[in-house]
Amino acid sequence: MFKEKYKSYKLFFYDEKYRGLIKAVADNKIVVLKEYKNTKRNYVALIKYFEETYVLKLPSNEYRIPQRKFLTLFKNGEAVTTLKNINELMKRRFDDFAAPVGAVVKRKFGMISESSLIFEVAVGESATKNKDIAVEATKKMHSYGVYHGDCNPSNFIITEDGVKIIDTQAKKMLFGKYRAHYDMITMKMDSYHDMEYPYKKDFWYFTALLVKKLKRNKVVEKIKKNKKILRDKGWKI
Repeated sequence: MFKEKYKSYKLFFYDEKYRGLIKAVADNKIVVLKEYKNTKRNYVALIKYFEETYVLKLPSNEYRIPQRKFLTLFKNGEAVTTLKNINELMKRRFDDFAAPVGAVVKRKFGMISESSLIFEVAVGESATKNKDIAVEATKKMHSYGVYHGDCNPSNFIITEDGVKIIDTQAKKMLFGKYRAHYDMITMKMDSYHDMEYPYKKDFWYFTALLVKKLKRNKVVEKIKKNKKILRDKGWKI
């Protein structure tokens, strides 16, 4: 992976042909064609650079929330982690992703203060009408020792070249099959209620199920909702 200092930014990429694009993102000299999401927590847009289109993501929650920002002292951050993890999987011939092509990161006092991630565009329809495709793609991720982290059919795009997985950092699974079960439980509980559970229900399944149910507890959900509201009002919590 190339790491390049540019003005007050650090650029990360694997292919030199994207250097100009990544510098343009750092300089904010790209054309925004369409905004998919524009909140204080996240920004996602379709952008144009010369004649090519890409998806731009700004994971601002990472440096908007003080405790998460502090942790970036010791981490690469979401943009670089996603770029690195998915490119390593692609080297292992697992290329079912809308591939990230580069990242831009700015740090202040060692902590991330800005970051951007640029992806290829996955043209197609989400797997909401064919959820089994999302299940099989998730199982494939798990077979490579990584998990999705936001497992719902809308994050799997059916294209002419097959399924493309989006909105994942593709982090490595630790602690047995806990994360694999958490992915599938999320899929079943939140999006695909009739899904036939694909894994054996072992210790890690029941652990993941307990954690998921705790997170969906009405009191916990209310606390989380109120924290989001306060953060959007500018509270540093």
